[in-house]
Amino acid sequence: MGENILRFYRENVKKEWKTAFLSAVIVGFLVHTYRFTNYFPNHDGLFNFWSTQNMVASGRWFLAPACTLSSCFDLPWIIGVLSVLFLALTAVLIAEIFEMKNPCLIILSSSLLVSFPAVTETMFFEFTADGYMLAMLLGTIAVYLTRMSGGFHWKNGVAAAVCICLTCAIYQAYVSFAFILAVCYFMYELLKNRQSRETYWKWIGCQAGVFLTGLVLYFVIWQLIMKLSGISPASYEGINAMGGIHAGTLLAAAKQSLISFIWFFLDRNPMRYGFSVYSVLGILFATALVVVCAAAFHRSGLGKRPMEALLFLLCVLVIPFGCYLCYFISPGVEYYTRMLQAIAILYLLLGVLSEQWGSRVCKNLVMLLLSGIIFYNSVTANVCYAYLNHCHEQSLATATELSTRIHLEDDGTARNVAFFGSIGGNWTITEEETMDASKLGTLGPLKMVKYDLLSDRDLIVLFLDQYLDFTLEYYRYHDAELPTYPFSPTAPVPQGYTLRFPIADRETMNSIASSDEFQQMGIWPGKNSVKRIGSTIVVRFSETG
Repeated sequence: MGENILRFYRENVKKEWKTAFLSAVIVGFLVHTYRFTNYFPNHDGLFNFWSTQNMVASGRWFLAPACTLSSCFDLPWIIGVLSVLFLALTAVLIAEIFEMKNPCLIILSSSLLVSFPAVTETMFFEFTADGYMLAMLLGTIAVYLTRMSGGFHWKNGVAAAVCICLTCAIYQAYVSFAFILAVCYFMYELLKNRQSRETYWKWIGCQAGVFLTGLVLYFVIWQLIMKLSGISPASYEGINAMGGIHAGTLLAAAKQSLISFIWFFLDRNPMRYGFSVYSVLGILFATALVVVCAAAFHRSGLGKRPMEALLFLLCVLVIPFGCYLCYFISPGVEYYTRMLQAIAILYLLLGVLSEQWGSRVCKNLVMLLLSGIIFYNSVTANVCYAYLNHCHEQSLATATELSTRIHLEDDGTARNVAFFGSIGGNWTITEEETMDASKLGTLGPLKMVKYDLLSDRDLIVLFLDQYLDFTLEYYRYHDAELPTYPFSPTAPVPQGYTLRFPIADRETMNSIASSDEFQQMGIWPGKNSVKRIGSTIVVRFSETG
């Protein structure tokens, strides 16, 4: 049993593929196992312990099927294993696209891919991580199918367009990953100088057709699904403005792309906040990439071929805009680190170009630099996971105390609960703290890791309901139906999400806020910060309500 599979593995799987796959798996687990073996949700994770991931309103109409393998439950280990496997397959295809032969380069490439900050932040939202990693894999498949060495068969083009469509339908940001991968591959082919000029132009036309067809197909299917389901597009990240492009938005998008691209490597103003390890590594990387690109341009003789040289320079110019492609597709979008996996391709490109056209000293220096970046990313990932764990434990302890204090005031006749103000102290993160090189500023683009799980009424209600099964004795004893909780428009819950919770209505809260009893209450966690007023148990977190 299984002899044919083993024979196929031995005879048909290249050693480069094995190296890429195994190194991605090993490093992936070394970096992220802490996350895979623990459960500490962020604010979005509060309502995703069980979720179908039906995100049609946000344009992610294929996200639910993409996450099917790991079930509708938030299962860190299962989702983590699937995510690493998808990343490993992506690493294999990238090694094949750039024709990597050197085992050291392959290991570096795979390690960079799985340890990149975008992957780490995606693991903060691990309930969708396997789907997002599948989107990355599909985008890579699209580029792999349309390589110049593979010819230009129309079937490959159709399959690639479908991959781009599904990539966008899982998470739109990974279209940038596929685009930048294609651009960097084209730069590599131009430097290799083994194709005719006609082939280059034919490939450009093929890519334009693949991406345009894939995106149009995605948009048409999305509109059809919404029309059949009676769903309106969400305002989240400017999705409802998708397609509303004009000259003004294009110029604004171009400007924002350049600024964001530069700040990704600096992370903050070093003149004001000082240099961090991240910013130093970012500056060294950017410098090395420019130097190695110039050396490759010179040593490959590309400067003697004007048309190809112009195409190469255009590729360089388009990279910042390609990394932030969503600025051009959805005006008003706000980029988060998890949306920037495309930039990881530039780190891989540095290794590929130095391997092909760098001197011996250059290769060694680049290897040391990339190794340092991998190590830093790995350490930072685990620091972030420690922060998440701390936030969850702190939130759980506070929520447990809050639930207990409320129950001590509940004699079985209280009908609802009212929360006034917000929890302060450790729950408030200032800009200075996120930039301070001795605090969260050491985490680079992941400095916003310290998610507040009890920072407002919506999150408190979610935490009490989902993790403590909170209710009042009146509803338990009388088998009465809990009222529907009205989430605020900015609450981190999906469209149409409902929850039943014994919360006081606005009229009751206004009446309580003007009462003398409320004015005499203390501030959480003081002795008089939880008090029953009428049929409502009141919790006062701060002076302002």
